Amino acid sequence: MKEQILNSLKCLKELNDNPFTLQKVAFWLYEYNDLYKEVKNYSEILCEQCQQWKANGLPYDCLQEVDYCTKRYRYFTNFYEEVEYGIKVQELDTVCKVALEEYNTCSNNNDALLKDWLIKYFDIGYNKLAIFYYDHLDYSVNDEEVVHPHFGNSPIGEFGVCIDRKYYENLIEFDDVFKMLLYERKIYPEKLKEIEEEMQKVAIPMIPIPKID
Repeated sequence: MKEQILNSLKCLKELNDNPFTLQKVAFWLYEYNDLYKEVKNYSEILCEQCQQWKANGLPYDCLQEVDYCTKRYRYFTNFYEEVEYGIKVQELDTVCKVALEEYNTCSNNNDALLKDWLIKYFDIGYNKLAIFYYDHLDYSVNDEEVVHPHFGNSPIGEFGVCIDRKYYENLIEFDDVFKMLLYERKIYPEKLKEIEEEMQKVAIPMIPIPKID
């Protein structure tokens, strides 16, 4: 299984056009989907040590992923899922294009129309694209650099998976517009208040550190 994983990663590396094309990444995911399922199923079987810990009521996840544990190949499934996200989220680009066309027909001073737009596309902007910018685009310190969405680093440490930005242009612009209307212009204040209240509920309170004289 280890040899199959290594061969799959080498194959992906050979497909790299720096950045990757969407089609070649999708091809790699398709070609090695069976391997992904095999490793995933294997990882879900508890090794003998994990079974013993579970029987004793102890945590039974081999965090060190030692050689005897069935979870030792999870690095591949984790990587595969990161890359797969890059393909799945790109499917939103068409919807985002339609949303932008609708946005451009709204008067920039008509808050009621802009609010209706926010409500209509709230699930995409707030839920489906919540992590997109910060997890996949916000990695360059050079403002002039053309940043391509990044979807994980190879477990063998030789390359990262950056897919050409051109496939995500509508999605990226939509994300910018959505955040600007919601957080900067506060077009949908009641929802913004609701979000802030929910964040306060889940925020971990700071534990005061006693002063040492």
